[in-house]
Amino acid sequence: MFSNILPYLQLAMPIIFSLIAATYLHEVIQRLLTDLCGTEDRARFWTRCSAVTMIAVPLMLVLLVVEAPYDCETAGCAARTLRQTLAWTAGGILAAVGVITYVVGRYMPSHPD
Repeated sequence: MFSNILPYLQLAMPIIFSLIAATYLHEVIQRLLTDLCGTEDRARFWTRCSAVTMIAVPLMLVLLVVEAPYDCETAGCAARTLRQTLAWTAGGILAAVGVITYVVGRYMPSHPD
């Protein structure tokens, strides 16, 4: 019963939650990078790169780490798979945002004008 829909949920969860995070941070990252990069075009490029990173990292972690649920027939197995998927999705989003924050933070002036 669960094995039919679970692989789709396992792919959809990281994409949906990552899109929410990328959308939430888009405007702030765009303004910050416009200030740092000097032009809108450069800032748009790096904003889009950060969005791709925020989506790709959680999806990659889920695909690499979480067990494929093809023979999952019980509710407990499905719950465990979804819990692992959600945990690796959250970890991937936090890791991607953390790396982006660290890299951008290195280019921030220590004393703003």
